Amino acid sequence: MTVKIEAKNGETFEPFEYGNVFAREEVGGRTRLRLGLNEGHDATVAALVRALRGPFQLLYVLHTTRTAAELGRYESPELTSADVELFLSEFGRFLCEDSRHDLWVRSHDDDATIVFDRHNLIFAYGPLELFERELQSSGAEEGEPAILGAHVHHYHPDWDDAERGVLRRFEWRVTPLRPSDVQFHPERDRSM
Repeated sequence: MTVKIEAKNGETFEPFEYGNVFAREEVGGRTRLRLGLNEGHDATVAALVRALRGPFQLLYVLHTTRTAAELGRYESPELTSADVELFLSEFGRFLCEDSRHDLWVRSHDDDATIVFDRHNLIFAYGPLELFERELQSSGAEEGEPAILGAHVHHYHPDWDDAERGVLRRFEWRVTPLRPSDVQFHPERDRSM
């Protein structure tokens, strides 16, 4: 198992856990759930997808690459819940154990979006009561996720083939990264 992010604890960095909790929060006039889990992020995303009707669309945001792949926002064709679950089954560990990406799952008919980000947080928009029931049945509790302070992201060579596999998985429509997607800014992050 590889570690996606580590947080500074004194003078050292250690794997970071949020505490298996979720909370509602207001962002831009919308209410969403913020989930901080210790493990099983891919299984949780799959469970939330199963609670929705679909059809679905994935947005794979590749903001950092170790394979010289094109950075960008990779938009999938329309998918069924079975397609999304198969994708998560195939690439879930990669999504959970490497920081080079974010994954968005959109269900247009449910007006729902699930975002699994590079910091191992999950944000859920849409039928929040339904999502809360699903989370509680999987053992998560209401509460504020721990705050991630100074931290490092890891991009493991062990996952390079998985990156290539994700990019071959669908006929993605690729668009440029948005400013909020960019992990590193050359002028800002010169010392890194």
